[in-house]
Order: sequence, then C-alpha cells, then structure tokens
Amino acid sequence: MSPAITLREARAAYFAASGFDESTYTDPWVDVRVGGVTLRFPNTASRKAIVPLHDLHHALTGYRANLAGEGEIAAFELGTGVGPHPVGWYLNLLTVGWAAWTGPRRVWRSFVRGRRAHGLYTHRLDPAELDRDVAAVRAARGIEDAPQVRASDGPLFASAVLAGVTVLLLSVPTVLPAILVLGVLGRRGATARA
Repeated sequence: MSPAITLREARAAYFAASGFDESTYTDPWVDVRVGGVTLRFPNTASRKAIVPLHDLHHALTGYRANLAGEGEIAAFELGTGVGPHPVGWYLNLLTVGWAAWTGPRRVWRSFVRGRRAHGLYTHRLDPAELDRDVAAVRAARGIEDAPQVRASDGPLFASAVLAGVTVLLLSVPTVLPAILVLGVLGRRGATARA
C-alpha cells in the first residue's frame, strides 16, 4: 500500500511526470507536439480558467498527459459535465472525437467514471481540498475506479462521441490550418530569438 499523499502533492507528481508546471497557466501560447508536428494556439483567458482544474482532474484520476491519457481525461470531464466553460466543451469534444476510435474501451470506462463523479468544473474546488489526502478527496467527489454502468450511460456516451466527431470534422478544415500556421510561426520566432 502506498503512503497517503495530498492532492497538492499528487499534482506536483503529475507535473514532474508530464514535464510541465504551473507556468502553463499563464503562458500566452500553448504548444502541443503531435508526432513530429507542433500545434500552437493562444492560451485564452477561458482556457487559463480551466487548465488548473483539468490538471487536478489528472491528479485525482491518475490519467497521464499522453495521447491515451488525454482521451481518458476528456471523456471523464465530459462525463462529469464541463459546466459554463465553452473552451472545455470544445477541447474535450475534440479529443473524444478521435480518442473514441483509438482507445474506445478506455474512453468508455473514463466517461462512465466521470458520470458518477463530482468534477471540478461543476462542483467548485474548496482550496482546503488541496491539502487533503487524495483518497479522501476522491471518495468525497465520488471518483471510483470501476463504477457500475447504468442504462443511461450508453446513449449519453454515443451522443458525446457523435458530437466529438462532428467537432473534429468541422475543426479540421477551419481551426487546424490556423493552428498549424501558428505552430510554424512560433518555431520561426523561437529560432530568431535563439
């Protein structure tokens, strides 16, 4: 049995394993490497508002910051509800749009797990939770490893995947070219500054 750690310590371990830190909360740009391509997009105020909560979800669930883990956390967050955060809805639907095809079982399990949980987007974080034991916070928020599937989960999951695929297909000809251009310009700017 592993020793108890606080949510703050779990987030620090997640940062260390992922290779980033809290500076990503204030950086003006977000760079994401997908294969050999860097995707770059502005770190908007609405994204900055949800990223700290997203990272805490990673720490609470144990999902990693790789492609499979981002698919899992997107499904988990859609399951919990993203609330009044349009950028969260967009990014999570976009991610589930491809992740449901690359890891359908993992995404399904994560969605069901989120359906039983009280996520941070819709149930505010009490700052005192950061210093509580992760297991206690998980229990209080209903985050189980293998929750019971309910009949309503299937249609809701199918709807989330359909919406995600739609967002993905609409983003490829509209948003993706802009992100690719920003990625190229960002690399040129970084080279010029070096």
